[in-house]
Amino acid sequence: MSAEVRTDAIAPGVLAAALDEATARIAAAGVDEAAARTDARLLAAHALRVEPSGLDVLSAGPVPAEFWAYVERRVAREPAERIMGHAWFMGQRFALAPGVFVPKPETAEIVEDAINRLRGLIRRGNPSPVVVDLCAGPGTMAVSIARRVPEAKVYGVELSEAAARVAVRNARGTGARIVQGDARDAFPELDGTVDLVVSNPPYIPIGLRTSAPEVLNYDPPLALWAGEGGLQMIRAMEKVAGRLLRRGGVLLLEHGRYQLASVPLLFAETGRWRDAESVATSNDGCLTAVRGAALGEVG
Repeated sequence: MSAEVRTDAIAPGVLAAALDEATARIAAAGVDEAAARTDARLLAAHALRVEPSGLDVLSAGPVPAEFWAYVERRVAREPAERIMGHAWFMGQRFALAPGVFVPKPETAEIVEDAINRLRGLIRRGNPSPVVVDLCAGPGTMAVSIARRVPEAKVYGVELSEAAARVAVRNARGTGARIVQGDARDAFPELDGTVDLVVSNPPYIPIGLRTSAPEVLNYDPPLALWAGEGGLQMIRAMEKVAGRLLRRGGVLLLEHGRYQLASVPLLFAETGRWRDAESVATSNDGCLTAVRGAALGEVG
């Protein structure tokens, strides 16, 4: 049973003090302190029905009663995004639903890389670069790219029907086209024409318990588990990206930090790629691979 919420320890009506107390309680439950502070602010903004960016002007204001109920749920390691029913990613709000993967902050590093690459292509004379997001989840990467690079033609595919419905909703007004289907045979009409593929596929090996309880207990299994070594879907994404990308096109693929050696090796062994290299992100890893051999040269 969780400890009683100590609202009596907070000066009445002072949100700033409540945020400090909430941060300490969430951090004491095992959450990184910086993440705990972020979550406390998100939950306070949700309770106050304002965007997180508007919270500071209310720091001397009242503390909504429901804020402490949200904090108790977060102390029990329920993700803030599940409590709120939406996620904030790169300053934009994304709808969620039960059974839909929650976007993680480290994925923003991959999206920023993708945006910079696309803008570079535009500067070099490609007015409408083509992007495909494989395993799109709630549309986080596809929609973020479409918002920041409106010149790009952005496509996404997601296997989960629930997640695909949410992704389509999130994509409204952005120009991104997201469909429900299996990424392994998606968009054959784009074969050999895509400039950039991004993907955050399932990559946790069966039985591995190193992920946080927020992931293991709340994210859908379909988005997490990927067989022995966690490489099952990565192998599939290598083939799909190889089919979709033009020669010189780039794949940005998120994977586990424990796969920094195995994923580049997998790509190198196919003969389809050059400059396949993985680097650590703030919490996981990212492979950057350039399509080398022309389609049909290597099976």
